Amino acid sequence: MRIGTDMAAVREAGDRKTASEINRRFSGPDRSEGITFGSSVWAVGDNRLEEESEEEKSSAEKTDAQKIYQAAVAGKPNPFSTARKGPKVPYGHLAKNGVIVYNGVCFVCDERTNSICLGDVTDEKKVLNIPLSGGGHLKVNRDSIGLLSKAAGMFSPEDLNLIMRAIAEDTKIQSVQKEIEDEEASVGNQLGNDAQADEGDDHTSGEV
Repeated sequence: MRIGTDMAAVREAGDRKTASEINRRFSGPDRSEGITFGSSVWAVGDNRLEEESEEEKSSAEKTDAQKIYQAAVAGKPNPFSTARKGPKVPYGHLAKNGVIVYNGVCFVCDERTNSICLGDVTDEKKVLNIPLSGGGHLKVNRDSIGLLSKAAGMFSPEDLNLIMRAIAEDTKIQSVQKEIEDEEASVGNQLGNDAQADEGDDHTSGEV
């Protein structure tokens, strides 16, 4: 009878231990405890998951890849390409409402031609069109070229060299054209004076 009594006591103690473990498990983990699911560890604190599992990250990446793939198969543009596009004009990151203001100098952005414009550029004959190193152009009215010196700090060294070279070449071209125009005007004036002189001679000889 004593052995049976001892066995009953052991069973009772085991039942109490099992109940205690069950209660502890359902009472929730301590803040320092972690729950392991596969290869991911989720830390628990204040009843919030503090770390996202690697499996969810991988799943999100796969979802994005599937969207891109499905768009390509359907012949549609990349759904994420719009978000990755940069400025549509040179130095567009400096623009606000389509205008770049640097050191008091105002450039107007023209996305249609991928250009930034200084001064009145409606008359192409009066505009200097300068290709820039990163793509796009700088359009400057010749009457506004002097303002570029104030905005020199906005441009990269490569673009500054391109701008200075273009201005120097344009100055030479304009100088040559001016000489040609002056020479043509001089020749025209000389021909006009000669014609007037001949007419005067004719009148004089007729009177005699």
